Amino acid sequence: MLSISKFSELAKDVSLTGRRNLVTALCDLFVSSDPDQGEQVSVMFGEIVMHVLDDLEEETRMILAQRVGVHRAAPHELVVDLAKDDISVAQPVLSQSDVLTSEDLVEIAGQGSMDHLLAIAERDHIDESVSEVLVERGNDSVLVAVAGNEGAKMAAQTFDQLVDKARASEDIQAALIHRKDIPQSAAETLVSFLADELRKRVAELDVDSSLVSMLSERGVSEVAARVGRVSSSREELLNLVEAAEQGKGSIENVIRELVRADKPAEIAITLAKVNGLPSAAVAKLLYGKSDKPAVILCKACELPKDVFMQIMTLRAKRVQMSGEDLRNSLARYQAFSHASAIKMLEAMRPQTG
Repeated sequence: MLSISKFSELAKDVSLTGRRNLVTALCDLFVSSDPDQGEQVSVMFGEIVMHVLDDLEEETRMILAQRVGVHRAAPHELVVDLAKDDISVAQPVLSQSDVLTSEDLVEIAGQGSMDHLLAIAERDHIDESVSEVLVERGNDSVLVAVAGNEGAKMAAQTFDQLVDKARASEDIQAALIHRKDIPQSAAETLVSFLADELRKRVAELDVDSSLVSMLSERGVSEVAARVGRVSSSREELLNLVEAAEQGKGSIENVIRELVRADKPAEIAITLAKVNGLPSAAVAKLLYGKSDKPAVILCKACELPKDVFMQIMTLRAKRVQMSGEDLRNSLARYQAFSHASAIKMLEAMRPQTG
């Protein structure tokens, strides 16, 4: 460790090189100091560095920010000054320093550049007050970072503002769909304009969130309304199925509503359309004596077991099936693989053409 006399000698050299050497020596002292002397060293370090900070070149300030600015014992005044510096200096401090308070971050976010805001948005933990300023001032890059940062806490009003700004940006929408804490009101608004591809991705998410629930409920409601209009309109049903195939809904929801509406013919048409088979042939197979075609057709569509059972229960009304028959059908369905269903489906095509 350098002696006091050596520090005094370094302090007398006011050249850029001299200042750099002084700061480097002080950084070495600071990061290697005994924890018991941490506060004393921090005070001394802060007093000296703050005195020469304005005379330091950018490269030296960058070293200072990287070595000391992210240290938990770093002097608060110094850390704040580094955080307000050019982004090349401020970035590690803004994104990592635990010394900065929420009040500091609110002030910097309210006046800093978009690069400064982006660095703040990348912090592990962000209080609601800071998120509010980031969302209010930030550009798309900042908003995407905030939306995608699970450590960024947001009040309901901030969520509403962020969702409103997401209308014009699929990137922000894509970041928002993974938020588990999005309030119901914000989720309702987001679902109303969510891009089709993102709707499909939300439906595939295995998370418990307002958005997932909202999209599921909305999808079922939309399908139910359209199924109610299907009646004898084959064209309307085919359009509904085609939309589901394109990701604008799900085959599962279509079939659930057709079962609920007691429309066996339309279920056959749907399974035929999805599997690329003639509707008349599928209807005969689906409601024939053997349940094997139903197992193949449903498994090829990767329908969940509860939807398969709904179809089989509807089928049981038209074909003599006992409770044991239904249980056996379900067991066969669960044991049957998707790959086997696709293979069997190909074998069925010549017979149904």
